[in-house]
Amino acid sequence: MSTLMNDILTQDGRDQDQVESTTPYYYDFLDERKRKIAEIVMDYVICFCIAFVGVVTNILLISVYARLGYRESATVSMTTIAIWDLVKSLGGVIARLSGIISFWNPATALSWSNICTPVFDYLTSFSTYVTSVMAAYVAIERCLCVSIPLKVKWLLTPRVTLTACIIISVVVFGCFAVMFGIYDIRWEWSAEFNATVAVCKKNRFYVNNEEPLFNYYNLSGILWPLASFIVIVIATIIITYKLHQGSKFRACQSNVAVTSQSGTQNQGNIDACYKPPNHRRDHQVIKMLMVIIAIYIFCLSPRIALTIAKYIVHDLYCLRRHQHLFAFIVYWLSIADFINGAVNFFIIYSMSSSFRSKFITIFSFSPNTSSSNSK
Repeated sequence: MSTLMNDILTQDGRDQDQVESTTPYYYDFLDERKRKIAEIVMDYVICFCIAFVGVVTNILLISVYARLGYRESATVSMTTIAIWDLVKSLGGVIARLSGIISFWNPATALSWSNICTPVFDYLTSFSTYVTSVMAAYVAIERCLCVSIPLKVKWLLTPRVTLTACIIISVVVFGCFAVMFGIYDIRWEWSAEFNATVAVCKKNRFYVNNEEPLFNYYNLSGILWPLASFIVIVIATIIITYKLHQGSKFRACQSNVAVTSQSGTQNQGNIDACYKPPNHRRDHQVIKMLMVIIAIYIFCLSPRIALTIAKYIVHDLYCLRRHQHLFAFIVYWLSIADFINGAVNFFIIYSMSSSFRSKFITIFSFSPNTSSSNSK
């Protein structure tokens, strides 16, 4: 979250004492100087760098998946996640350009920040909600692939997956889209900068509907990621159980092979076994899911906790009493969100041999590779 909200509040005609918390813990924990240091280090430097990496990695993801083709449903769903991660990362980079602009023109930097804050900060959060629901869909998809492998090919075709991805994107993002319309941007004269700057203010819709609006927003911010997290965990448990059954089959098959070599065949043991997925692929799926679970625990748990805190503590939000403490917490959440949006490329590259080989083919600049391809 890019916050020059202290300046916004001052320009909104309120004294600083009216917007700060009166609790001693708050004063000791985060004064204005510490908040600005946190903003520079965590938001303008760390978040900007991670978001920029996310822009590059998600462009690479989308490019490689496009070259692989969309013959499998998993490719469609992962491409959709990459697109939303690209939107989130690109929005994060654009919003934090105010830090660079401030070196040349502080007034323009303030205007840039005040215009981008109510747009791209929300966009980051809402994109995270969409990708969390998409991750739950991918978990269900993998669960069906392991549970009913013979039916899943015609049940989850690329066309069906594309339709599901579009519906999820529209529904989840649409649930939060109303928040884009609660602030107005006005241009006012600033004596501090001796220039006209953009100011972010609550509009009439915000004032007239504040309580039901934020109850709806906070409840949606709890239910969507929490439901996604539960689905991911349940799907992982089912997949792990099914793969464990496959491991038992392999042990059974090994015993049958040993018995057959000694001249004895146990038909009962053969009938008790069923065809499992590939052994190496089993372990790759388990490792992939464990990494996905760890990432979404890391990203979703703090966001759910903050949303619950906002639901309980009314003043923990922008343009309210605890706005600086809220900003500091959101800095950490932004770091987690941008890491989540940037890291998928490295996970897929390390765990998918087809993706890795296609990436090397596309982006290999080795003379040997070029000559061999020309032949």
